[in-house]
Amino acid sequence: MVEVEHLLADINAHSPVNRRTLAEHVDSGDLTYRTRNGHTCEFTKEEIGKLCEICTEQEKFLLRLPLMVMTDTSFSQSTWKVEGRTEASVVSKLISKRPIRDDLIHLYHPHLRELQRMLPNAAVVLFVP
Repeated sequence: MVEVEHLLADINAHSPVNRRTLAEHVDSGDLTYRTRNGHTCEFTKEEIGKLCEICTEQEKFLLRLPLMVMTDTSFSQSTWKVEGRTEASVVSKLISKRPIRDDLIHLYHPHLRELQRMLPNAAVVLFVP
């Protein structure tokens, strides 16, 4: 089991160390985040602009970036999920797909590609068992 945990840690080395809100990024002007493997990633101004455009004022203070898209192993086919009330709401607006619950939206491959096209640096795909 330890080997699997080590493998997942390696696969998810690009995950953020911490996440700040959209409002914090905008207010500070710092559009970067650090990853577990020590890299610094930067959101584009277009990504931040798109998010600011679709988010309510409340969502700007609650949405943590980058968005975390995770594998969902509860389905037999390839499915991803975004959890969190604010995150699901924002992703729903971005890809025009209704969440299955207030705090959960499922994504299939076309949805994931669309999200990654819109937010190449602001949406991180993680693999979870």
